[in-house]
Amino acid sequence: MNLLVSDELENMPDGKRRLVVAALKLAARDGVPLNALGLRELAREAELNHNTFYRHFENLDDLARSTIEIIAQTIIDAMGTIRSKAASHADATEGLVNFFLDLVLRNPDAFTVGVREINTAFSPLRPLLVRVIDDIAKQSVVQIQAMNLVPLKDTTVFLEVAREISMQMFSAAVPLIKSPQQKKAIAEKLVQSIRRQFLGALAMESMKGL
Repeated sequence: MNLLVSDELENMPDGKRRLVVAALKLAARDGVPLNALGLRELAREAELNHNTFYRHFENLDDLARSTIEIIAQTIIDAMGTIRSKAASHADATEGLVNFFLDLVLRNPDAFTVGVREINTAFSPLRPLLVRVIDDIAKQSVVQIQAMNLVPLKDTTVFLEVAREISMQMFSAAVPLIKSPQQKKAIAEKLVQSIRRQFLGALAMESMKGL
């Protein structure tokens, strides 16, 4: 597994980085939440002494929070870069979708865990993951408005659309991980859906007051 590349991850001590990678692998394989892993098994998977864990994390909740924050920040940073290079909204949409799906394929453990936990009603990690989706949506709105990629004026509606799109993209990770050969079809479906959502929001905004 090639874990998400981010400045934060690259600057981590080797032991901490290995624990994050091992945690995602075990959580994805065994269907166990990140904050419910066994410390000895985690240390064994990371090829570290189990006492090493407490040099890097206060507890398993701290490990789970740090891992999810790394995933979120990596996605936000990379999406911003792609949008900054986009010549139009069409270019931005296609670029973002393909980037995201490639990211999923390189990091199946991270997205298996993330999608599972956000769709588990009583998961202790769900509130954190919901905030991650909100953060990604908010950053998307800021970037799109700054670049005038979509002329949608109502920021509240804009945020609702961005949040729905973010959830839809995360949900697409599951069928993609199961059938990587379907990437092109999944990408086309996502691009069409995203465009329909923005066009629908624009159409409804133009009808206000009629």
